[in-house]
Amino acid sequence: MTGPVPNNQDEPNDVEAYRHHLLLLKSMHCCRPVVYEGLNQFITCLTANRDGGHISMTVYLAGKPGAIDSSQIQIQHAAQEGKRA
Repeated sequence: MTGPVPNNQDEPNDVEAYRHHLLLLKSMHCCRPVVYEGLNQFITCLTANRDGGHISMTVYLAGKPGAIDSSQIQIQHAAQEGKRA
């Protein structure tokens, strides 16, 4: 027999990863560059996957073959966009 379902279903298990995934999605929608290996890149595709007890996200960048784990991508905040690396 299973117990009652916890009442926190609308809360992500990993809040920091959830925020990072949301910022990646916003970067893709708004055509904002992200930083990968020190260079500005643009996201062409994002995939979210159930990975055990959490959600993992895979990023595909324009001109880069293969998948990249979302943890390797840095978000470029609006204040930093004027400064190109």
